[in-house]
Amino acid sequence: MRKLLLQTFLLVAMACLSLTAQDRKVTGKVLSAEDGSALPGVSVVVKGTAKGTNTDASGNYAIEAPSSATLVFSFVGTTSQEVSIGNRTAVDVRLAADSKLLNEVVVTAIGIQRDKKALAYAVSSVKGDQLAQRSEPDPLRALTAKVPGVNIIAGGGAPGQGTRITIRGNNSFDGNNQPLFVVDGIPFDNSTNAGTGSGNAGGFGFNSNSVSSNRAYDIDPNNIESMNVLKGAAASALYGSRAANGVIVITTKSGSKSARKGLEVTYNSSYSTEKISTVPDYQNSYTQGSDQNYSASFIGNWGPAFPAEVDRINGSLGFNRYTKALFGSTGYPDGTIPHPLVTSGYGAPRYPAVFPELLENGKAVAVPLQPYDIIGGFFKEGKVVENGINISAGGEKASINAGVSRTRNDGIIPNSFTQRTALNFGGNATLANGLILAGNVNYVNTSQQSPQSGASFFADYGSGSTGSIYSRLFYLPRNYNLNAYPFENPVDGTNVFYRALDNPLWTAKYNLYKSNVNRVFGNMSLSYDVTPWLNLVAKGGVNTYTDTQRNNIRPGGTAVPLGALSRSDITRSELDFTFLATASYDFSEKIGAKLLVGANANERSTSLIGASGSPVIDSKVEVIGATLTQQAYEYLMRRRLSKTTNDLFPNSPTFKHFTNRIDHRNRSLYFVFSDGYTFYIKAKRNIFF
Repeated sequence: MRKLLLQTFLLVAMACLSLTAQDRKVTGKVLSAEDGSALPGVSVVVKGTAKGTNTDASGNYAIEAPSSATLVFSFVGTTSQEVSIGNRTAVDVRLAADSKLLNEVVVTAIGIQRDKKALAYAVSSVKGDQLAQRSEPDPLRALTAKVPGVNIIAGGGAPGQGTRITIRGNNSFDGNNQPLFVVDGIPFDNSTNAGTGSGNAGGFGFNSNSVSSNRAYDIDPNNIESMNVLKGAAASALYGSRAANGVIVITTKSGSKSARKGLEVTYNSSYSTEKISTVPDYQNSYTQGSDQNYSASFIGNWGPAFPAEVDRINGSLGFNRYTKALFGSTGYPDGTIPHPLVTSGYGAPRYPAVFPELLENGKAVAVPLQPYDIIGGFFKEGKVVENGINISAGGEKASINAGVSRTRNDGIIPNSFTQRTALNFGGNATLANGLILAGNVNYVNTSQQSPQSGASFFADYGSGSTGSIYSRLFYLPRNYNLNAYPFENPVDGTNVFYRALDNPLWTAKYNLYKSNVNRVFGNMSLSYDVTPWLNLVAKGGVNTYTDTQRNNIRPGGTAVPLGALSRSDITRSELDFTFLATASYDFSEKIGAKLLVGANANERSTSLIGASGSPVIDSKVEVIGATLTQQAYEYLMRRRLSKTTNDLFPNSPTFKHFTNRIDHRNRSLYFVFSDGYTFYIKAKRNIFF
């Protein structure tokens, strides 16, 4: 009997053990401990085995595991958790951020990532989503008011017009004060390319064309992962004198290594409108003329009172100084004047035969004598339309990122626009032998069109004008109805105005500046950990673009009566190769050191080929060959620069630059001699105060 009971007990125990060891399906959801949002791509592994899975886009997972198993949950930037299954079939987890990883890491020179608190100079960081908060096609203007010490001034209202950026003020009275741009570790040319001949066809003057764009405009704000502004000489030492005004380091999404696990598709679309911000406060009491007498030929507003203001002004004077019937003796009703285009000293001999509709019984038709909204009628509502799609995919040892975007900005100035089409692709992978391969390539096409839009200048008393729309726009007589009167000859298309000036509407239609830029930039890098304390990196990149600029001054105007054409083809290229060796070693938990040595080779070249011609033989044929005389010019420049360890990190072994930083909150003391060498001591408690 005892034997039978023992056998029965053993059978039951074996059955229980069999049931216990049998795998079962465990499901659950992984959330962020900070905000409760789902965490996709979290690794869920059965501890001690190779069995695992990842959470989906909603943070859900499912895995087969025995009840005695322990699940390990891990995710980048969070603290790993181990949870025993037990009798549960559902295990939900909240992962908290890893405090050890909370120290901010910024990208400094040549793509080097540094702990921000270990830097001996000021660095300001802006994330890509902060730049994308406003619909702004210019990445520099999108940076406005986001970084202390950085002054950004937009060149004007034309789409794509150059933007000036300075860090901590000007460093030179007459030289270049612009910072150096570095995109994905490769220097990025931000030239304006103005004054090359294309922007000044027909002559130079205060109001010559000034709508040329700076080439940082080629960077799509939607493709920016982060932007770091390095301030001061210590920050720019690695780039030499060209970075004396600071460095703006941009990491693009295609060059980033932070792609999430799994597939992610993002579509962005935005629409915004623009309008002129302010206009001068004009008077609407007095008409065109001089000495309080009306004159259809005069350029100022020193004439009699507008009919609507006569009673008010006469009442304030105490006698009848002004009258509403300026031309009553010639049969014109009160409050009207003869049409100025066919009665002014300039227009009377030119336009009666061209515009017979402005005459009635041999006399100029009557038009109301009243002030008009000249400025508000000239400028229109602009718009910005952006569409972009970005695709990223990542796994344990590889990730890719690709995107395409298109932006169009129609300006507030008539016949002005800019549009940009950007393509990007990048990725990185860790090979089986431990070699890390990364690279990206970007293509951008940027086109721009704008009328001659130089500075406003009193052109009647100056010279060298190229017919800017602003030459007289802000100084026109208040009673001249610019936006309703004819501005071009319907027969030959020549300029029509009340005076020997270019009509702003005629300039906006015909005298156009055009630019078309094709740009390619990218890089490739190889990284290998020779030992746990020694890393080698080799990186090479290229940045090249061509800018075709055309400037058309149509014949038939006043500033350049016979017309002029010009074209410039500008090519700028930069090749950059860098080798870095990084040695880092922790002598103990409290003391460690890091040493960087390397070499850099850089080549920059510029090619400018242009031609101009005048006068224009036929206004319908806008090619330089269709001009009477032509001039050609050519400019070539190439510069090569190689830097060894002492040049690349000038302060590295000599310790000529010494800066200490005490951070009481983090309780760490850093002695930062340069970007090349860092020595640090970590204290378990505050040893200073």
